[in-house]
Amino acid sequence: MSDYQVGLDPTIKIFIVISAIIGPSAIAAVIFLLKRIEKNDPGRIRWK
Repeated sequence: MSDYQVGLDPTIKIFIVISAIIGPSAIAAVIFLLKRIEKNDPGRIRWK
């Protein structure tokens, strides 16, 4: 563990780990969903 995590409550440590896993995977899921929508109906999604 990093030095800043030494004094943290174990519940907060678990929250940090879960957030680190769920956050990026949720963003990837949204991008995947948008790409599927764009594939079916290209005019519905506009990437800039």
